[in-house]
Amino acid sequence: MDTGVYRWGQLTERAPRIELRHAIADGTLVRLRRGWYALASARNETVHAVRAGGVLSCASALRMHGVWVPPADKLHIRGNDGASREHPDWCRQSGRQPPELSAVDDLLTALRHASRCLSPEDFVVVCDSVINLGLMTGSDLAAEFAGGPRRLRRVLNRVDGRAESGIETMVRLRLQAEHIRARPQAVIPLVGRVDFLIGTSLIIEVDGAAFHLSTDAYENDRLRDLQAHALGYHPVRLTYTQVVYQWSSVGPLIVELVRRGEHMRRVDVPPLGTTLT
Repeated sequence: MDTGVYRWGQLTERAPRIELRHAIADGTLVRLRRGWYALASARNETVHAVRAGGVLSCASALRMHGVWVPPADKLHIRGNDGASREHPDWCRQSGRQPPELSAVDDLLTALRHASRCLSPEDFVVVCDSVINLGLMTGSDLAAEFAGGPRRLRRVLNRVDGRAESGIETMVRLRLQAEHIRARPQAVIPLVGRVDFLIGTSLIIEVDGAAFHLSTDAYENDRLRDLQAHALGYHPVRLTYTQVVYQWSSVGPLIVELVRRGEHMRRVDVPPLGTTLT
């Protein structure tokens, strides 16, 4: 990953020292702290982390690796043991801090810090994303944290890489907390694959903030809902905002639907090969 922030040794492998001196003199390269330099194009959060005396890690580094991370304002920084003692709000992993080889931690180092820093729900969210993206397998994660505390192993038992977005993982975990069994990525004839199926008939679809904003996706979603209704299903759509910021209002409503038995409606299962007219 090219972060635009480099150690002096990394720079000397890329260009002659005389060119680097000229770049520093004309402002193309900016000194952040002893031995660390940044290009003008470097991302602000990476520059801030290195200038503060550490490197980007934990959730902030995972986001740069393409992992879906729950929204938060905190910038996650970690440093060596001495720097971490001076900054108690920085992220830490169990045991000694690894050396700072890059301005942004590699995936495994970031995950080790996230396992200690993030809430259990948020850590499951990022692990689900890591698996779904093909960056690691569930077995890889289990092996990596095999020697971790029992609390962490219990959290990892809740990881399920089938979720296609972080908010799907959030919904799955929160339904489980209410003792509601929801089958993820269920396939329904004439409707297609749905995010969750509760019981026989309650469908929960989770609309992400990007894909579902397109006109074609919006129209297709409504057609699928109508097809589901025609078969006797009860489809419910949740938005990104409702899952991330309004669950205290949304969650009890889903619980009420289940209490009323909306998840156990009789549905029509059409013969294979039929279509709705």
